[in-house]
Amino acid sequence: GNLYERFMLVNRMFGQYGWAYWCLLLCNFLAPQVLWFKKFRTSPFWLFVVSLIVSVGMWLERFVIIVQSL
Repeated sequence: GNLYERFMLVNRMFGQYGWAYWCLLLCNFLAPQVLWFKKFRTSPFWLFVVSLIVSVGMWLERFVIIVQSL
């Protein structure tokens, strides 16, 4: 409930780099959800695709932390 932390969160979601925050959530939260289905869990191709998307998401997380903190 701190005013400064609330501003930081709103700035991350809707600020200049809001696109990076939403892509981060898409890559790190929504992409791994396909692994609930056995077809995707057991296919090496889909596991590779999901791992690439998660890797991009982790890079975006670092980008959001470093660039927006500066």
